[in-house]
Amino acid sequence: MIVLFVKIFPYLLLFYFLYRSIKEPIFFLGIPFLMFLGSSIFFEKIAIFPKFGRMLGIIDNSDLLLFAWLIIFWIIARNWHLIRPIRVKNDLFKQNVINSQDYIIISLMIISIIGLIVVYREYENVENVFSDFVTLFSLFLGYFIIKDVISRFDYSEIEKFLYAIIIVNSIACILYILHQGLHFTIYSGEEYATELFQGEEITRTFWFMPVLCFFSISFLFIFKRSKPFIFYPLLSLNILALFISYTRSFLVIVVILIILYYILDGYKNRNVSKLTKNIVVASITGLVFFIMISNFFPTSTDYFLSRFTEVKENPTDESSNSIIYRFGKTSEILDKIDNDKLLIGFGPVTETQLSWVEAMRKTTYDLVWTGVVFRWGYIGLVLFVLLYFVSIVKAFNLFMKGEKELSLLSLLFLLMIISQLIESFVSSTFLADNRISMGLWYLAMLSGLIEISAKNEKLTELE
Repeated sequence: MIVLFVKIFPYLLLFYFLYRSIKEPIFFLGIPFLMFLGSSIFFEKIAIFPKFGRMLGIIDNSDLLLFAWLIIFWIIARNWHLIRPIRVKNDLFKQNVINSQDYIIISLMIISIIGLIVVYREYENVENVFSDFVTLFSLFLGYFIIKDVISRFDYSEIEKFLYAIIIVNSIACILYILHQGLHFTIYSGEEYATELFQGEEITRTFWFMPVLCFFSISFLFIFKRSKPFIFYPLLSLNILALFISYTRSFLVIVVILIILYYILDGYKNRNVSKLTKNIVVASITGLVFFIMISNFFPTSTDYFLSRFTEVKENPTDESSNSIIYRFGKTSEILDKIDNDKLLIGFGPVTETQLSWVEAMRKTTYDLVWTGVVFRWGYIGLVLFVLLYFVSIVKAFNLFMKGEKELSLLSLLFLLMIISQLIESFVSSTFLADNRISMGLWYLAMLSGLIEISAKNEKLTELE
């Protein structure tokens, strides 16, 4: 039964998004998102995608494969009105608007090109350099592609599209809980860690973990008033999936997101009593939820709590994998960088040109800023930090000044940006393997919202 489900489920998702795309072309963007979710929904088992990669000669590079399909569905979504007549907005909406976020991305693209030129000048053997360059460059091109798609639709269309993605992620949460929490064999791959705790086997893995839990939790909190009987169960599933990952930082991020949501909502509405009440209710609900989890997963709960004790007792030990240990490993990598590479980094070098690139990749997996400094130098680091800072400010301003859907969507991306900024110190986030071209998707969507808002204001002035 499970084998049959694994074979059919990804095709059902594919057909669903293609069907929705007929009348709502924004759903074409959902196919790359399904590839982004990858192994958590068995999407790699759909034969057409790797066959296309084989034709292009990129079958062994899943990052480039995702990028290629992102371009294809971008072109289709952009020109769907030529195939099937749909409502087309005012000509003003066909014009692109460049904002400060976009200029920062363009600056990073320029550094990337300079890095490529330098590598070709300094190394005789440039094997795989161009492939790595295209992979890294797709991070920025993917940003503009996603922004372009989003900026062509209404807020309500964007909300419906995001809701569909969250449903898929929530289904992936169910599968993850069944596999890692209840030990039903859903996925065929091996976990990266197995440990015997209190007589019960505890497994940990991330390769098939749903990757949009923070986004889903933020969305479900913000839009919960519209469908509370559906949203609260989905919210519980996403939180439980993060709990079952036994990742300390994930739990901390969830708590921060919930508190921030209530603070920002209360601040905009200027209602201190409502803010206090909501935080108290959320705290009580969280406590009840924790007690329920601890009763249903007693060993898992004890194991998770033991991980907090472990990091307290041995913060510099490799087994704890604490932030102190991660900074230590990053420091080892940065110490190897020559002074002339500190400003703009090494660019798209591979293991062929530099023997310790593999060590850099492993360290970046635990702290993305290691890879940022290595690839784009301290100038790149400053630009990325500026990108996140500007995005947070713009999202907050849109949330405060916007009305209804714009305000809620802006709050959604504000929380997502903050969650990814925190997570960047414990994982590879936007430089994660297999999905680099969509690594900055949430910043791209925010930029799209900014563009829609600017065009709406311009339309109002013209009218």
